Amino acid sequence: MDEKPTILFIALIPRDYSPYYAKTYGMERSFDLMPHKYAILTLVSWLRENGCEGHYVWVDEPDEEGLGTIDKAIELCNPNALGFSLTTEEIAPHYRLIELLKQRHPDLPAIVGGPHVTAEPVRSLELFPLVDFVAVGEGERTLTELLHRIAAGHGDDELTSNRGIGFRDSSGKIVITAPRQKISDINILPDPAYDLIAESDEPADRRSAFPIICSYGCYFFCSFCSVEHGNYRCVAPERVVDRIYQAQRHYGIEYFAIRDSFWPPTREWLDRFCSEVEKRKLKIQFHFQTRAGTLTDEHMKRLKKIGAQAIGIGVEAGDPAILKSIRKGITVTMARRTVAALNQAGIFSITFFIFGNKGENRGTIQASVDLAREMNPSMSLFHVLSPLPGAEAFKSVPDDRKDWWLNSISMPPSICDLSPEELGHLASEAFLRYPLRWAYFRQHVVGARLSPDFRRIARRIFFVHLRKYVLGISERYGPARILIRWVKSILRRSGSC
Repeated sequence: MDEKPTILFIALIPRDYSPYYAKTYGMERSFDLMPHKYAILTLVSWLRENGCEGHYVWVDEPDEEGLGTIDKAIELCNPNALGFSLTTEEIAPHYRLIELLKQRHPDLPAIVGGPHVTAEPVRSLELFPLVDFVAVGEGERTLTELLHRIAAGHGDDELTSNRGIGFRDSSGKIVITAPRQKISDINILPDPAYDLIAESDEPADRRSAFPIICSYGCYFFCSFCSVEHGNYRCVAPERVVDRIYQAQRHYGIEYFAIRDSFWPPTREWLDRFCSEVEKRKLKIQFHFQTRAGTLTDEHMKRLKKIGAQAIGIGVEAGDPAILKSIRKGITVTMARRTVAALNQAGIFSITFFIFGNKGENRGTIQASVDLAREMNPSMSLFHVLSPLPGAEAFKSVPDDRKDWWLNSISMPPSICDLSPEELGHLASEAFLRYPLRWAYFRQHVVGARLSPDFRRIARRIFFVHLRKYVLGISERYGPARILIRWVKSILRRSGSC
């Protein structure tokens, strides 16, 4: 019997991966510390049902230890190709890994998918000559066909008929094939291949939140976002609950990270989801991000009852004119009401703000800071805009800065009147000072509504920021500055910080 066409997916996951400041604030159990890519889990399950095989290996660094781990995986599964599912921020470090792997395994083609190459397939192949194929758009059917053709040794003519890919033909010319039609009903997708990241005979990592996605696309057209706009499709709520049940039953998974751009799809969908969880008497915990105005007060209470631990709200701006210009589709009043309802329900509330959208100035940014303080969520995060390929904001980036993301240490280019350095400073200051208020201390640190676990997190947020603020003030004065830097250097050498 012939062996199935096989792909080995590879990912770099740094040891200190912590998108929600988990280590600093004691959020290890509550936030997403398993950043494994849901796309890989669903792609592998699809491949398995369609005559192919997929494996997954991740390493912390592209050093000798990491490369040795990948070499062993390649030896074990004997793949026909290496696969990568990447965002814009991940392209550069993963390409360095591809360069190293090509030296060791020159005959294995590298296939890269994800939102970046979907937005810029030609430019990706131009910049990264060792990438053999890019998968444009949804990859399930595209990758299945491509793997079969690679395994069969097909040439340019056959590859050109493979929709949804980009590659170089035998003459070196870049070819982008016809687009792939999207899957109209994503309920046909099989359950994620959780066996890639969990063992049925071992207890699940209690620090981790396992990923689940309930929808593709987005209803909305925010200018700062590179997620696919329009063509919104969702999985039936009963199917989602069944996936949660199976993951819990087979792998002991208790905590889930719902990674939709916004959740739930509709209020009616949420009612069915909650009813299904209640009917099955599932004991789960989860967090998600929603939009202001989506959930009613009753939904908040019901979500808290079935296990919602934290809910994020993408507010983005406190100035109504900026909200309108970025097409966020919410109002300041909607944001106020949503955060108030979360706080009232005792759910850990998180708001996200973006500094640097087109038209921003110090006044509009101060409006965002003031709104965050007024709403008083459990945590407020302030980010500088990263204009990514695929987002409308990217069109405002000067041509000579379009490839800013290639340098991982460079700041994103500014598309407003403030410099990148000013935006970074304002975001850092807003984040540091946010919890250092009596209203925050009273409601989140000593208040009774948050669960004990999350009150501990709020307490840590307050005292970590207080310590940083006091040290920052102290370092402005000569003798104290010398002493503080001396202590820090000792702690760094001892590995304590």
